[in-house]
Amino acid sequence: MKRLLSVASVAPMLLLSFSNSHTAGSFDGEWNGSATATTGQCKPAIVTLTILGKVVTGRATFDGGAQNIHGTVWEDGTFGATIGFQHLTGNFIGDMFEGTFNGFGCAWKMSLKTKKPP
Repeated sequence: MKRLLSVASVAPMLLLSFSNSHTAGSFDGEWNGSATATTGQCKPAIVTLTILGKVVTGRATFDGGAQNIHGTVWEDGTFGATIGFQHLTGNFIGDMFEGTFNGFGCAWKMSLKTKKPP
């Protein structure tokens, strides 16, 4: 079972590595913020994302450990990803991101910001 989980966690990165072209996206850069439980009694998580073109990678650090984030952002700012094995969806607008996901017995709202060069 551990081997299956290891393969499942590496597979998205392998698929992304086969893309040999990169087009700069309007959301490229580092995004930081938090995820707060809207239902349940979970503590907030610290979230970081890195965007390069359409490819999004990141990490959410919860009280009990961390989960990797792998996903895609489209030109209109819509976003789909996995956080661990859970679905994460949201929207990038300007220098802000808002998204939602479920996990650990809670529903979460994620809010991130980036600093754009002047």
